[in-house]
Amino acid sequence: MWMLLLLLAVAPIVFLALKLDQLGKMQNRLKVQLHFAEQQSVQLEHLAFWLAEEQSQQLLAKVHQAGRSHTKPPVWYLHTELLCKAIPVLCKEQANHSTLPRQAVAKFLKQQNQLSFNEMENFIRHHPALTELWQSNTLTSYLKLCQRTVEMLQDYQPVHTDRMAG
Repeated sequence: MWMLLLLLAVAPIVFLALKLDQLGKMQNRLKVQLHFAEQQSVQLEHLAFWLAEEQSQQLLAKVHQAGRSHTKPPVWYLHTELLCKAIPVLCKEQANHSTLPRQAVAKFLKQQNQLSFNEMENFIRHHPALTELWQSNTLTSYLKLCQRTVEMLQDYQPVHTDRMAG
């Protein structure tokens, strides 16, 4: 009888001890998985920053090439250049602070002190092909916006006015 009571008293303690052991093992597995996931996240973040820098450099090379091909580049040459330069900054801002593209661009332009945010928005709104991408306010749409501005710069044909002798 005493043995049965002792067994009934000890059984829940043994059961809880086994459960605690299982939970401890599960916690250790989850810690390892979390550590691995954090390492992967850091690697992906570095890769994203590298890709953003590469994209920026490729687009800037096209911008500078287009600028050299014109005797007088368009007024919005600087706009295009700054949009492309902002790509890595925007990527880092989004990763570190969950900043939206327009906010990151505004911050970048303020630091550059070459063009105001309003001037940039006016340029974008002046071109309907850019407006929708700008309004989407996502990293993907921003990259497409940069690509489109570079294409516009490459396709730019200055207006030549012939003066008639009179």
